[in-house]
Amino acid sequence: MAEIRRGFTAPKEVTGYFEGKTLKPAFSWLDVWGEEHAYAFTVAKATEAEVLSVFHQTIGDAIRSGKGFERWKEDVQVELRKLGWWGPRMVGDPTGEQPDRMADFSSSRRLKTTFWSNINSARAAGQWERAQRTKKVLPYILYVRTTSGDPRPEHLAWVGIILPVDDPFWRTHWPPNGWGCKCQVRQISAREAERLLGRAPKDGGIIYRSSPPDLGPDVQHRNRRTGELTMVPPGIDPGWQTNAGLSRATTLIQNLEERLATTPAASATEILTDLWKDPYLQLAPRLEPKVWLPAGVSDQLAEDLGAKSPVVSITGAAIADRIERHKMSIEDFSFLPEILDQALVMPDRKGSDRGRTLYRMIGKVFWRAFVSVSENGYLRVNSLHQKNRKELKAEFDRLGKDWPFGE
Repeated sequence: MAEIRRGFTAPKEVTGYFEGKTLKPAFSWLDVWGEEHAYAFTVAKATEAEVLSVFHQTIGDAIRSGKGFERWKEDVQVELRKLGWWGPRMVGDPTGEQPDRMADFSSSRRLKTTFWSNINSARAAGQWERAQRTKKVLPYILYVRTTSGDPRPEHLAWVGIILPVDDPFWRTHWPPNGWGCKCQVRQISAREAERLLGRAPKDGGIIYRSSPPDLGPDVQHRNRRTGELTMVPPGIDPGWQTNAGLSRATTLIQNLEERLATTPAASATEILTDLWKDPYLQLAPRLEPKVWLPAGVSDQLAEDLGAKSPVVSITGAAIADRIERHKMSIEDFSFLPEILDQALVMPDRKGSDRGRTLYRMIGKVFWRAFVSVSENGYLRVNSLHQKNRKELKAEFDRLGKDWPFGE
């Protein structure tokens, strides 16, 4: 797992994962569940935003600067004392479901749980992000033995498993896999995977294999706070059955699309422009299976094409195709929100009444995009091209249209 060392700047994918979380005050750790941890930061009993903000800011600083637990504990103690939250005090459940409980944020055990749970999740997310970027060269993941002195039997059973980066196993078993879990994974080449899998096991040594052991069926867990039922693989603590990095990428998209449908176009474009800078969204072209990304918002296109929503999406596969075949970069697609919001909209070049061609000049660069409405009524970007002035002028001449971009 990626290390954060004193004196070194933490990788942007690690800091980005943690800093991108929104604050969610909660009475119980069960109030924020599973994949929700990928975009929401919470500390049990930190029901006041100021208190939660102190934890978020100080842990974020520890991640950025490589501080260990003891240094962080000193920092958070100073800030919590200012708020009168250092030491035992009663906390009420905002929902009224449970009686008031004692909270002691000065407890070393409690602080260690909070600190290391967040640090390890951020590191795990960063490692997964890098694995996605480098999987063409290092296509396999090896589950490594835990450094814990008292390892869980189920976790030991996973040691030596070698599977492709995108194998479904890593969606649920990417460590940490529970409270205090110190398991790790290592990304390896196809050559090393072949060498390890062909090695005869030594007595008491690691058995390398290309399939996980059968530890029995998933176990149903009921969240006593929300009533949500979740199937959890045996050996994984409930609530830890997610891959932090993958969850960040997928839930970022899902939650954003819901917000965009009710956000004014101008604000939505600004939100999306910032979103495309998020390293976890930029992973989408590499994700399996196909992922739809929110590319922008256009009330004009929604009305013109009779779409159900003004949100316009593009598949990660379409982006990957443009990157691979047309040598575009992921950064090029960060212009999509502005293109979709402010482009000149013209009829489809092939005459389809279900599509439109968009033209936009940003700086000195000309862009052309094709948008259509799907059979189920949603707007989709089919392609994006960078064009030069000469090419576009010739295109407008063929269409019999005046040149709209000046000299």
